[in-house]
Amino acid sequence: MIKFLAFTDLHYDYATHGDERIRQILSRAKSENVDFVVSLGDITAPFEQYDHVLEKLKSSSLPFYTVLGNHDVKVDLYKTMEFLGLKEQYYSFTHGDIKFLFLNSCYYRQGNEEHSFPEIKGEGVDTPIIPKEEMEWLKKELEDDKDYVIFSHHSFTNQFRNRAVRNRQEIFDLFKGKNILLCMNGHDHGDDFKVIDQVPFYTLNSAYGPWIGVPNGDADLMRKYEHLHGYVPYDRALSAVVTIESNVDHKHSGVIRIEGMQVDYESATPAELGLAEPRWNGVSIESKAGSFVIFYDNEKKEISKNQL
Repeated sequence: MIKFLAFTDLHYDYATHGDERIRQILSRAKSENVDFVVSLGDITAPFEQYDHVLEKLKSSSLPFYTVLGNHDVKVDLYKTMEFLGLKEQYYSFTHGDIKFLFLNSCYYRQGNEEHSFPEIKGEGVDTPIIPKEEMEWLKKELEDDKDYVIFSHHSFTNQFRNRAVRNRQEIFDLFKGKNILLCMNGHDHGDDFKVIDQVPFYTLNSAYGPWIGVPNGDADLMRKYEHLHGYVPYDRALSAVVTIESNVDHKHSGVIRIEGMQVDYESATPAELGLAEPRWNGVSIESKAGSFVIFYDNEKKEISKNQL
């Protein structure tokens, strides 16, 4: 059995009560006795005044892993990697028969050229993408007949306004015939779950809250909530605990339990700000992270949803 906690989109440089949110994340990780902690990106802007954020996240005895988010990569890629303490921009590790892969989706394509964030200039840009070199790396990583869990910042499934990774079909082609247990992503500041070709894709809701601006343009509301910068904060940091129990007698079979959580909004609600339906940018912005149970074997996955 292996257990980990995942969180995403803390946005410490904007967040209310950022230190308390970190404390809540680490407190849940310790109380659940997880093996490691994963950030799905957008921890904070990579500037010196936020050095203490990474220090706090790494202050527990738990191993800490992260992918690069688009708000992390606000400076040169390698300066961001240094800030986050990453030796590689994409990487993997193996625990038993499970390999965990951490992708970097913060790239864009312009013509035949591929570039890392932060700057995206000119017309005819495809963003985000997984670049060719990383695709070759991923192909090789998937050749050892393991079970795989894949982390990325951007979604492979949310096609609302082209938010998903643009070359996702190439990713899906690599997944064929492989034992992909779960793909997890952040970025969309909302809750979503899809299954494509027997691969579960879980979009984890933000540890801070959704960004919706003020949709109805109410001047009084804009003044009242100006300090929120368009975010609708949750009153606690959202996270999800994932437990994977492999069947030792049958290879490529077992059960995955994703335990999300229910919170509330800190002050304003999306409805108060003029959003009639609790969806934004293609995902649910209800104040929760969904919970699921996934039974997997060689041929199929059976998935049930726990209602919070």
